[in-house]
Amino acid sequence: MKNRMNSPSGSWGRVWHKQPIFLGQQILLGRLSLLGMQAVACFVAASWDLDRELYGQQPASASPASSKPAVILVRPDQWSESLDEWKAYRSRQYRFIEVDSVPSAQELRKRIASAASDAGSIPAALVLCGDAALEVSPNRWRALTPGMLIDTQIRLGEMTTQELCTDSLYGDFNDDGCPDLAIGRLPAKTPEELARMLRRSIEYEAIGPGPWNDMVHVTAGVGGFGFLADAAIETVTRRFLTEGIPAHFHMNVTVASCTSTYCPNPWKLRDAYIDRINQGGLFWVYIGHGQVNELDHYSVADQWLPIGQPVDASKFRCPTRPPIALMLACFTGAYDARVDCFSEHLLAQPQGPIAVIGGSRVTMPYGLSQFASELINGCFRDRVPTLGELVFEAKRRVWIDDEESAVSMKQAEGFDVRKRYRKIVTDMAQALNPSDHDLTLERREHVRLMNLLGDPLLKIPYPASLDLEVPSKGTSGESVAIQGHSGIAGRLVVELAMARDRVPENAVALRSYRGTQEDHQQMDLNYQASNQLVVHRLERSIESGGFEIDFPIPENCAGRYVLSAYVYGDRDWSVGAEKIAIRKPQ
Repeated sequence: MKNRMNSPSGSWGRVWHKQPIFLGQQILLGRLSLLGMQAVACFVAASWDLDRELYGQQPASASPASSKPAVILVRPDQWSESLDEWKAYRSRQYRFIEVDSVPSAQELRKRIASAASDAGSIPAALVLCGDAALEVSPNRWRALTPGMLIDTQIRLGEMTTQELCTDSLYGDFNDDGCPDLAIGRLPAKTPEELARMLRRSIEYEAIGPGPWNDMVHVTAGVGGFGFLADAAIETVTRRFLTEGIPAHFHMNVTVASCTSTYCPNPWKLRDAYIDRINQGGLFWVYIGHGQVNELDHYSVADQWLPIGQPVDASKFRCPTRPPIALMLACFTGAYDARVDCFSEHLLAQPQGPIAVIGGSRVTMPYGLSQFASELINGCFRDRVPTLGELVFEAKRRVWIDDEESAVSMKQAEGFDVRKRYRKIVTDMAQALNPSDHDLTLERREHVRLMNLLGDPLLKIPYPASLDLEVPSKGTSGESVAIQGHSGIAGRLVVELAMARDRVPENAVALRSYRGTQEDHQQMDLNYQASNQLVVHRLERSIESGGFEIDFPIPENCAGRYVLSAYVYGDRDWSVGAEKIAIRKPQ
């Protein structure tokens, strides 16, 4: 392991390959998968009725030097010049305190605490530059910017390691176990790679308006419980997707199960979901099992095929909006392993995901669900401005007990996805874990397990609100009058799409997979239909202010739909969406 190159007791660090699973491990992995699907549910479980005022965007402005918040930069000696371009860009809002990294994590923590004290107030962020260590010759390692190793508190069978690696404790200045500021790591191996990673942050924030800003990708493994159980899990997940992500978002979903309508030809699954991600998007969420340097495997005929391997990382090419990747899986964020973890492979790509949030060891379903739900609260309810703050606020809320939160933290107004689904998630966790399992301890373990690999100062793009008036009902073959008001001049796009929990009539799931050409054709048809719910679309140029449109409803439409409008300007964009029920003519 990169952190433990000089430790005689450091036996962990081997690559975790898929192995034959004994019954006890099947039960454990089943628990992880079943509640892991709940983690996706909580990640996407915001509300149809999110207040659209959440989408107003506030432009950043330069701050006076005396009032600029401090940012602590930890980097290896001689790497300072690689930060110059990024520092010049960020200096409009921040001032910087640089710290030389050292091989000892405990000594580095002291240096960071001293720098934070010198800042005069708690800094805005801590940026850790450099991989944990470099292999200078076979089995000989040189430390760059080490992570902190601590004992794991939750043990769930043979898969659990004795220790976990975290960056969170570097930012824990009051020793309560939880970080006090946003933290992110750029796991670069050279100063040139660090400069490239930081330059991507600058380029990311210059990306203009387009449909890529309103796209979310989900890739999921399966629990392996059989047709009925896996179908039930997928149905529940689809429901949460419908209720959760705001209605104007386009969803691309891929499920590695031959009986799912979201599964393409299984022999081409990796290329299929990566090609969709390459269209750009705000998030890419992976949910399933994981190993250090690869994602789970799925069964096709008599073979096990990987969902993602290191060689697949080079296929990620997102020139428009490279997504923030959320890995709801074990080990995929183990940046201190002897080999590069899957997250590091993604970040090494010039046009891969812009950042990755992932776990360094065995992640657990209840803890993941709580963390993911607070990420969605922060993004879609609170509009947290930067990625580091988003992760930090999620960790703080997960750390604090429910009964303490009312007095310990400022309570945000609006829809609370974690509170809405707390009972069902807690009941499921209690049912699937031993009676003496400590759920509070599990939650807090994930504050340490989940690390941000990326720039913590990265600004999250949010659209402005587009006021939209749409009739609640319509008739197929006729038109509906749409009125709206946009504060942005530009290209108006109006779309009518099926509600996200509906399955198109031409998407027919296979009862069993036989591997025939007909099966593959039907699976590709299902995959395209399930991910393309838009039934009609029109575009026109508009000026800022009010607008009116007669929108034709295609024939044969019936049921629940969503009518969304997007205005793409030169630098900003606005969105609005309303539900509409459509019936056939009498």
